[in-house]
Amino acid sequence: MNYQLLQTLIKHLEQHEAGQDAAKPASLVSFVGYLNQQVFEPPRQDLPAAEVTETVESILTKLISFTYRYAKGYIKKALENSELTTLDDFTYLVGIWKMDGCSKTEIIEKNIHEKTTGTEILKRLLANDLITQSDDPTDRRSKRVVITEKGKLALFGTFDEMRKASTLVGGKLNETEKLQLLHLLQKLDDFHQPIFLKDRDRPIDVLLALI
Repeated sequence: MNYQLLQTLIKHLEQHEAGQDAAKPASLVSFVGYLNQQVFEPPRQDLPAAEVTETVESILTKLISFTYRYAKGYIKKALENSELTTLDDFTYLVGIWKMDGCSKTEIIEKNIHEKTTGTEILKRLLANDLITQSDDPTDRRSKRVVITEKGKLALFGTFDEMRKASTLVGGKLNETEKLQLLHLLQKLDDFHQPIFLKDRDRPIDVLLALI
């Protein structure tokens, strides 16, 4: 056995676990993503001459926005023959179904939406009889939403086409690259989600200090 290789692997695992949030312990997927980043990440290159006025962060922001727009286009095609009309309809129904019902606030925050936007999406799902709402037995100020049988049929009927759209979004990335990207995007989500839930009304300069 190559004990030197094993010791190197253990060292990487220790470093990965040390950097993990206590609330989100290391997993095989997160470790593979970390390992790929450490071992296979190419050295940083200078930006192309045409983009010297842009920073890495601005290009990253732009490409994330572009990828979201590409995904919306594919998902629109996937939902052409469905009662669901948008990605938001799909993600809200999936979340409500997986949680076996939840409060309106829970599903809105889970989808990283402002209250007004989330409320409009829920109104649309209610109007189409895809969900029902009732008073929350534990909180009089809250409403609980549950997916209907009609909603389940509409949701389940989209799964095959949505898988196709998801495959397109992954493009020609191989499995290793997908795991690495998943790991990096999860790190970004771990950073941004608490800001959205607790600190999104704070000034941007205050938020920058969190980095």
